[in-house]
Amino acid sequence: MRFRPVEVLILTFPGERVDPLAVEALRGVVDMGDVTLLDIVFATREANGDLRVVEFADGADTFGFGGVEIAEGELVNDEDIAVVADALAPGHSAVLIAYENTWVRRVSEAIRDAGGQVALHVLIPSEAADDVLRGNP
Repeated sequence: MRFRPVEVLILTFPGERVDPLAVEALRGVVDMGDVTLLDIVFATREANGDLRVVEFADGADTFGFGGVEIAEGELVNDEDIAVVADALAPGHSAVLIAYENTWVRRVSEAIRDAGGQVALHVLIPSEAADDVLRGNP
């Protein structure tokens, strides 16, 4: 299977478990075929300051992701974890999710089959998009 651009999303939250509604929302976009989850890593900053990093297979149930499936694994790397390690407050956790916007693959294949190509794919940071849409460029 060939993947299109892979993105890493880092979600932070207080405590150790993700709210079930958030997990269900993630599961929903996966079930619709819009997103393929490639890797998930959990990190928790303990009250004493220690950082605990847990691979998906070892922490899915503990962090509230039981029943969620990933396609690949081992895409979240030490650099991604270092971003979390520097910013995660004691008593908080993070979920690092490597994913593919599967719908992009489907559209890209259709464009290629029609003789075209995706010439550019740019990710605009959400803050910048929000500013422009609010009229604050």
